[in-house]
Amino acid sequence: MAQIEAIYQGGVFKPLGEVKLAENQRVTINVQPIEPEDIKTWLARVLELQRELFERHGYLPDSTPDIAEDRMRDI
Repeated sequence: MAQIEAIYQGGVFKPLGEVKLAENQRVTINVQPIEPEDIKTWLARVLELQRELFERHGYLPDSTPDIAEDRMRDI
């Protein structure tokens, strides 16, 4: 069984990462809300990863093309 983080928005669960399922695959979802403290821990880890990437590469990768592609998927 896979665990996928998602956000509930506009009546729809939207995955926050890659989902390896066939299109129109039916699934069962068990919802476990993330508590505010978990979010703070997650954000601290994201900031640490950003710092590590910046130290390693001297810049943060530009995700603008990926975001634009994702937005077009919903149209």
